[in-house]
Amino acid sequence: MYKSIPEIFFETVKKRGNKIALLYKKEGVYFPITYKELAQKIKIFSAALQKLGLEKGDNVAILSENRPEWVISDISIMASGAITVPLHTTFSARAVCTVLNHSKAKILIVSNIDFLNKVLLGQKYLKHLKKIIVIEKLTGVQRETLSGKVLGFKALMSLRQPDDYENIFLDPDEVCSIIYTSGTTGQPKGVLLTHRNFLSNIESVNEIIPVKLNDVFLSFLPLSHVLERMAGYYLPLCFGATIAYGENAKQLSYNLKEVRPTILISVPRIFEKFHDAIWDKINASSHLQINFFKWALKQNKKSFGYKIADYMVFRKIRNRMGGRLRLAVSGGASLNENIGRFFSKIGILILEGYGLTETSPVISANREDNFKFGTVGKVAPGVKVKISDNKEILVKGPNVTQGYFENKRESKNAFNKEGWFRTGDLGFLDKQGFLTVIGRGKEMIVTSGGKNVWPEPIENLLNNDRFISQSVVVGNNQKFISALIVPDWQEIETYMKEKKLALQEHDKLAKSPELLAVFQERIDKKINPNLSEYEKIKKFKLLPQEFSQEHDELTPTLKLRRRIIETHCQKAIASMYS
Repeated sequence: MYKSIPEIFFETVKKRGNKIALLYKKEGVYFPITYKELAQKIKIFSAALQKLGLEKGDNVAILSENRPEWVISDISIMASGAITVPLHTTFSARAVCTVLNHSKAKILIVSNIDFLNKVLLGQKYLKHLKKIIVIEKLTGVQRETLSGKVLGFKALMSLRQPDDYENIFLDPDEVCSIIYTSGTTGQPKGVLLTHRNFLSNIESVNEIIPVKLNDVFLSFLPLSHVLERMAGYYLPLCFGATIAYGENAKQLSYNLKEVRPTILISVPRIFEKFHDAIWDKINASSHLQINFFKWALKQNKKSFGYKIADYMVFRKIRNRMGGRLRLAVSGGASLNENIGRFFSKIGILILEGYGLTETSPVISANREDNFKFGTVGKVAPGVKVKISDNKEILVKGPNVTQGYFENKRESKNAFNKEGWFRTGDLGFLDKQGFLTVIGRGKEMIVTSGGKNVWPEPIENLLNNDRFISQSVVVGNNQKFISALIVPDWQEIETYMKEKKLALQEHDKLAKSPELLAVFQERIDKKINPNLSEYEKIKKFKLLPQEFSQEHDELTPTLKLRRRIIETHCQKAIASMYS
């Protein structure tokens, strides 16, 4: 199978030419693109890039939301022997320009004028950038202002024909993409990934979760992130499935009903929101309905009672998520075990996996017929894992990167003397071979008493509370552990109405003695009893606003950027230790 990604795609086109490859939404309606039509567009755009002077080994950046043009651009770049550099749409103008400069991108493809403006702010510093291609139509004034370096996607496509495409030999061990890490523990680094890296992982993941011809993937996680890139894009297109593009995370519930996907790839935060929304609807029902739902959750799956529960309750919930989901995949962070069990009970299996950008990305995953909640599954076929003496997860395999772009020091430090890739994550393998990730070594908290505390398991406990939306555990070099907590304000408002308490602005409520007492009681009774003495939360602060990507506090896959959060919340943290 180890050829190149474009070769594998074009082979699929020969077998499935008339099948729908992509579905995209325009003016409220989903339109199809067949495999044959997609291949034609790729050949035309690849010819256009070659005509612009794109040469083998050049770097081309993409700054766009998920859409068919992302796929057309990516495969066209690779088919030309060039290298794709995806940019996160949440990057600031400064971050975009930093990555463009560091990657030495020769061409940039942007989707709209807003993303283009991010580049234009720092264009005088972009030494390597020669051309910018804009996907959406520019107005007459914009075209006049931006003439020269800026070109239109459709205009370029109209100048070429599929026959103009020059087939270039691609070695599977050539770099096909440089993916910049989202920077949860430091500055972003450009991870070098080859065709073999991706294709080995595609083959491996398809053994774990076989893709079916009638599968429909709903794609809403950013294609700039390696999980969506491999599992939500390359995997389905290599095996003849269909990809439908969601509008965004906020419209996900609506898109699920429209597309009715069979597979959903997501992150824990999204499943948590679905879980909360289900309970919000249940709790707003009558006491009889609430009690019936709780009864339904207690039924054994093989019992007659479960069949009644499924027909009366669970089937309706599944229908709100499209009604055809055969499984969901969770990655990017730890999924709360209780969330996994809840969805399994209602008939939606969430398979949690684990990986990194540097491993293309999947290292391990649960299987449909062999899973264990609370773990990230068994090691993927073809991948080797061992645990070091200090509990670090080490990896070897054809999916592992060769290093970082123009960063010899980091490339060398990424591997130990025996050639094992150092993930930086701590974990263990149980007797059955299931891998559990404890947390990142760099995120480990060391108290002034010398105790090691991993924040993520504690945060999972906190976030499972119906009153808590987000949390960050702190306490490095301190005598005790504390927490920054973002309440679930919708739940809080419901609670306040039930207790006939006056509603206030969130910043005032966050300091309300009554509300602080409620959280203190919940932490004392529901959280701390599950923790060791040195892990117990001694103090906490309620925050009025959620951590967000807009403030650089979350990565594109909604993981916490702890250093930035701690900087933004310096005063709140200091007050807990004063």
